[in-house]
Amino acid sequence: MQYNPALDGLRALSILAVLLFHCDIPGARGGFVGLDVFFVLSGYLITSMLSAEYRQGGIEIGRFYARRALRLYPTLLLMVAVYLGLAPMLWPDDNRWLSAVLAALYVYDYALAFWEIAYTIGHTWSLGVEEKFYLLWPLALPLLLRTRHPVGWLVSSFFAVTAWRYFVAMNWTWSQAYFCFDTRMSGILLGAIAALTRFRVSRHALTVACIALAVLMTLPSLPTSDQIEAVTLRITLAELSAFVLVCYAAEHGKMKYLASRPAAYVGRLSYGIYLWHFPFALLLRSSQPGWVTLSATVAFSFTMAAICLHLVDAPLKRWRQKAWPQTQTAV
Repeated sequence: MQYNPALDGLRALSILAVLLFHCDIPGARGGFVGLDVFFVLSGYLITSMLSAEYRQGGIEIGRFYARRALRLYPTLLLMVAVYLGLAPMLWPDDNRWLSAVLAALYVYDYALAFWEIAYTIGHTWSLGVEEKFYLLWPLALPLLLRTRHPVGWLVSSFFAVTAWRYFVAMNWTWSQAYFCFDTRMSGILLGAIAALTRFRVSRHALTVACIALAVLMTLPSLPTSDQIEAVTLRITLAELSAFVLVCYAAEHGKMKYLASRPAAYVGRLSYGIYLWHFPFALLLRSSQPGWVTLSATVAFSFTMAAICLHLVDAPLKRWRQKAWPQTQTAV
């Protein structure tokens, strides 16, 4: 896999949407759809990498798990450690040790769905969704690729998971439909479909997808409007739009804006920005104007993300590439 800066640019747009949403910026109350773009992108990147390994002789599952752990765990554990140190002063009512364990074990998705629990680092629920995919997909993908119609199975699975999310939303609670891996893996499956089909989309389809995501971002939701609509039709439309964007960016890796150096750099920071921004925004948004919350959160989260990228991730990446010379650089 060659590095594609446009995909990092897509990450940048996604994290900015999430930032605006968590800072309660008017006109971005639907910015949570940025996570749907992340899920589709993750499904695309990991499936592309694993399918390439499969074609070259087989997936080395242990090495894949080790690479993922080295890529994701250090920054997460650093954020959790800072939270544990500051929680007695800033969030004294939190059960901080329980929250830390849930985040570190990637199970905040189900905790938020079924428990009344502090949400201070609850944004790690989305990492739980992706981590379960990372654990299961290297085992399931080889079996899928041995079938006669792997894409057909993936399309059927996408419809099944989407139908399951609709059922959960209409019969139980919106939180159980929104947070859990079993209801949110539909976007990841779409990303896997994009990786195996290399589907080509026209500029017209790209324009429609961009407009759809922009409209979804501006519509208030979760929990200010109908929660059932938010976790059914809204998520499905966001996932399909993200599918179009990912397919187009994958084919046109040198798109003028997405592939620009600033956009690609923010995309590289996106994981750290996501981890650091939410607790900080949570502190400010109840007492400060939106523009103050957003400005301070951007300054803080970008700084912390840059520190983690250059002082934690980069040295580990250099060591990882020496230890495993064939390590991919696209994820």
